[in-house]
Amino acid sequence: MSQRSANRTRVIRALRERGPLSRRELADLGLSRSTVTVVVDELIGAGVVIEVEGPVRGAGRPAQLLSLNPRLGVAVGVEIANGVVRAAVCDVSRRLLSQGEIAVDERTDPKKTLVVVGELIERLLDGRPRESVLGVGVAIPGPIQRGTGRSGRATTLKPWVDVNPYAAAEALRLPLAVDNDANLAAVAEATWGVARGLRDVAYVYSAAGIGVGFILNGSLYAGANGTAGELGHTTIDENGEICECGGRGCLNTLANAFSITQNLRRSHGRELSIAEVITLAHDGDLGCRRVIADAGRHIGLAAANLYNLLDPELIVLGGNLAPAGEILLGPLRESMARRAIHAGEVLPPFIVGELDQDVVVVLGAAAVVLRDDERFPLPVRK
Repeated sequence: MSQRSANRTRVIRALRERGPLSRRELADLGLSRSTVTVVVDELIGAGVVIEVEGPVRGAGRPAQLLSLNPRLGVAVGVEIANGVVRAAVCDVSRRLLSQGEIAVDERTDPKKTLVVVGELIERLLDGRPRESVLGVGVAIPGPIQRGTGRSGRATTLKPWVDVNPYAAAEALRLPLAVDNDANLAAVAEATWGVARGLRDVAYVYSAAGIGVGFILNGSLYAGANGTAGELGHTTIDENGEICECGGRGCLNTLANAFSITQNLRRSHGRELSIAEVITLAHDGDLGCRRVIADAGRHIGLAAANLYNLLDPELIVLGGNLAPAGEILLGPLRESMARRAIHAGEVLPPFIVGELDQDVVVVLGAAAVVLRDDERFPLPVRK
């Protein structure tokens, strides 16, 4: 690759990953201002980049930013979760164009679920040609084995255990990128949310289980086999309850949504949803506040181990426990601080994510497509 092509690729990649940027911000990539000018003019002439107005600061004029041309195509993000499939369509400038969801029985065969996914994608494309789709990012609630492409046994949607999503999704007839839901939620927060611009982030995602998506040294980290981040299966109490994975006292048995709601069945006389538990806790229900605080302390113990091993600069909470806010985070931070090994350093902030929990995973799935400039290259005139 020539230096000229390398510089074009560098600019396009930055706009893919970070969205609209100024010329000065592009120069901060290590390019000279004269090189930025030449490359940007070339990309504008090729129709790959356009100029857009940025936010107004103070009484001045709007900043002029550079963005990828939305006409270059769209990326689709899909989340296959317990009881629901969600999807979103974004253009290459990272603008959300449409989103939607459909309830699906979690016992449904994967191929039948993907038929529903295909129907949802067609509806959200709203007449756009399929040729405009650069790719589809698909999130499932479990690890994807790097060697085989199959989902691991920790997948919480049981019909999807040991399934190759790439093979099952052949009927979609679109390029795919498949990953774990926590990983893709982490990418979303790093692209659009509170982790934007940071290089070492842990995103704790609570759904049916508790997982972590890692952004390390600026890149998504899934481990050698794709199973990094299974925080819900770390041991908290070696004499505790048997987990579905076969271990004892896993974090999932103490702090996931199911364990929280089960702890309240006797005192409240009925099955509560996790959303109801959180609402009651905010309204002052002492039992609900207690079980959420207990869950926070258990997650804090696991987070201390995570910090001791990886030392991230930020830890973000997302998923169905995030609306609990400080009821969960206060005890969590206290538990983490007691166990984290640090020599006077300030522990990383542990905060709730910025993105809406109904779209964070699908946005991350779309962002993975937009970041992948090798699989989905943009046209550049020679």
